[in-house]
Amino acid sequence: MLVYLDQNHASRMAKHLLGQRGHEAFGRLFQALRGKALAPPSPFHVLETLHPQRGPKEKAGYLLPALQEVFAALSGGLWVRPWQEVALRQERGLYREDFLHRGGSWETPADLSPFQGLPEALRGLPYREAQALALEEVRKRAGLKEVPFARLLAHLLAKMASDPGRKPRPSDLLDAVMAATVYPYVDLLLTDRYLRNLLPEKSVGGRRKEVEALVGRLQGE
Repeated sequence: MLVYLDQNHASRMAKHLLGQRGHEAFGRLFQALRGKALAPPSPFHVLETLHPQRGPKEKAGYLLPALQEVFAALSGGLWVRPWQEVALRQERGLYREDFLHRGGSWETPADLSPFQGLPEALRGLPYREAQALALEEVRKRAGLKEVPFARLLAHLLAKMASDPGRKPRPSDLLDAVMAATVYPYVDLLLTDRYLRNLLPEKSVGGRRKEVEALVGRLQGE
C-alpha cells in the first residue's frame, strides 16, 4: 500500500518520537504503517520543514532528524519525484515508476515559484471561471499539456478560491500542488480536514478519531 503523509501527520509522528506529549495516536499510526505501507518523503516535506508555510508559530527545522527517522522506517529508500517531473511524465500515462525514485534529498525543497500569485488571481471568482483560468495558467506557467496534475491542481485552486466562507491560508498553494502531485498515485492520502473533504475518495484526516480508526484498519489487515 502506497501512503502519503502530509506534513501534519509526519511532523506529529516525529514529535512523538521526540517524546512530546499529545501525539500518541500518531505514534501508534507510525507503528501500524511499518511493514504494511510504503510512505516516501517528498520535496514538499523538505520545503515545509526548512521553510514552514503555515505561519510563524514555530520553526520546524528542529524536527528534521526525527522526520528523517520516520521516513527511513517507512520509505524503503524511495522519494516522491519533484512535481515538475511527475507532471511531465504524465503525458504517457500514470505509472508509479514516474512518481517515485531514489534521487531525493533533504536539501532540495519543492519549487512553487511558477504558481506564485495564482491563488490571489482566482480569489472570489465563481468555481467554473476560476477553474478554467487556473487550468490555462497552470499549463502556461509549467509548460504542460492537460495532464491529470494540471486538471487536479486547477480544480483544487478553484475550489479554494471560490469558497466564500473560507479564509485563505499561507499554505494553500503548497497544499494544492502537493495533492495534485500525489493523489493520482497513492492508495491513501493522510492530510488535513479541508483537503480530505475536497478529495474524499482515498483521503484520511488528522483528527484523533480518524487516525485511531485507520490504525484499527491497518492492525486488522
